Amino acid sequence: MADDQQNQLENGESPVDILVFGAHPDDVEWGAGGTILKFRASGTSFGIVDLTRGEMGSRGTTEERDKEAKDASAWMGARFRENLGLPDCGVFDSVENRKEVASIIRRWRPKLVLAPFWTDRHPDHAAAGNLIRNAAIYCTLKKSSDPNPPHKPSVYLYYLLHHFTHPSMVVDISDVYQSKLELLRIHASQFAKTAAGFGVLAHGMNDYLFGLESRDRFFGSLIGAHHGEAFVSEVPLKLGNIIDLLSLR
Repeated sequence: MADDQQNQLENGESPVDILVFGAHPDDVEWGAGGTILKFRASGTSFGIVDLTRGEMGSRGTTEERDKEAKDASAWMGARFRENLGLPDCGVFDSVENRKEVASIIRRWRPKLVLAPFWTDRHPDHAAAGNLIRNAAIYCTLKKSSDPNPPHKPSVYLYYLLHHFTHPSMVVDISDVYQSKLELLRIHASQFAKTAAGFGVLAHGMNDYLFGLESRDRFFGSLIGAHHGEAFVSEVPLKLGNIIDLLSLR
């Protein structure tokens, strides 16, 4: 066993299979919640990293959002959920932030990294995607001052939020979709109150979830499924053998 893996085990930090990044405390549930629930069902280990606490959001207090993120994490079965504490509406793809993201990836050593797609109408979502993309090189630098050894995840996938583009792949989440809606309802500050409670446009929980379900139904329709979640890969995905395609349905 490598020394770094031995040290992680001694510190109670064994590597995870998948590391999921979000700009705000509900992004991973919104964009990849069904896929995450399938991780849980398969026994795949995963952790979540939120870049901000969502403190600038019109709905919910920072304390409410912290508790919702914690409760959702436990409900999903995440190994851990960390928050980098970057400023909400102030996420930037800087060298300093790239190093911080890379340090987390080097510490948890995932095989797969999920993050928001780098084109989105919300600047934090776009910045988060670009930040994770550009942090990749810092994950592998041998001369880095980071205390964690270099690590190169096998795959980076980017989930879609507001932006629509042709996906590289769509995960069928039809069998866990009702559970995904339950997961989203844990973020009650974001989805539960009615428009009257905010004095804003009429979008209550059912309206928000209807919009999200419409998107997931569209992506599902691309693969002949009821619901799907779309992901983009910046590079071609590797197959060990073209025969592997026979397992796709």
